[in-house]
Amino acid sequence: MSKVFISYRRDDSAGFAGRLADALERRLGADSVFRDVDDISAGADFGAVIEQALHKVQAVLVVIGPRWLEARDERGRRLEDAGDYVRREVELALASGKPVIPVLVGGATMPAAEALPPTLRGLANRNALALGDAGWNADLVRLETELEQWRASAAPRGAASRRRKLAALVVAIALVLAGGGWWLRSDDGPHQLVGEWSAEVAYPWNLTLREHYVFTLADGRIDGTASFLGVPRMLEAVEWSGGRLRFLTRSESVSGNEAPREMGQLYEVWREGETLRVRVQIRRSHSVDPPLEFVAQRQ
Repeated sequence: MSKVFISYRRDDSAGFAGRLADALERRLGADSVFRDVDDISAGADFGAVIEQALHKVQAVLVVIGPRWLEARDERGRRLEDAGDYVRREVELALASGKPVIPVLVGGATMPAAEALPPTLRGLANRNALALGDAGWNADLVRLETELEQWRASAAPRGAASRRRKLAALVVAIALVLAGGGWWLRSDDGPHQLVGEWSAEVAYPWNLTLREHYVFTLADGRIDGTASFLGVPRMLEAVEWSGGRLRFLTRSESVSGNEAPREMGQLYEVWREGETLRVRVQIRRSHSVDPPLEFVAQRQ
């Protein structure tokens, strides 16, 4: 059975998260819930396991308690730290296009969009459900009803829709590359890209972020992640040809109270000396942005 991922901050809502996980497993079946305490083995790479789990599940529950928004450590508010695991979980969940349901516990209220880092603001547009001690059973039934709707009907349609969109993007890549003169003849193999790279990217909406690119090679297959708007995203439709790597990533665009819209990022990367040249074209449902081109340095 496909799993539900529960994201929570331990010093904010660990008790509620554990209680929720136990209740869902009793009602939805054993092994139906992913929660880090139970599902990450000793010695495992925490970040890698979390990313793999988010890639496999059908829905994500973000448990928000009274201290979730303002939790701090010696460096400041934890949500402002790009390496914070709760932030990474929510960023990846929002980027996946899967259902993300905020679950309010302990009397918490839904954070306003302006109180969240830019990469998490899509969370504020999700309808939240509250779980309380007094009405726990009734609240849980409401949550289960929402999950069953996604699992039974919305998830398959969503998967088919994503496949159709992905196919359209792959065709778009072929058309763009065929007419764009981007091919570079080279005998160098894809191993030259393996590793971690980063670059300062100036986006056309007055936003500059440091983006990160991680490429691996196993059995001749290139894999990895490319961050867009600060969020790591899985490589799709990967192609190596003429000394250049081409792939796409997916994200969402959220505007006001409108429903999120899927965006595709079409990438082309190649080595140039000790640097990595990156060209990306952002494709929206109604428009295509001019390509951005920049240089990434090896980390």
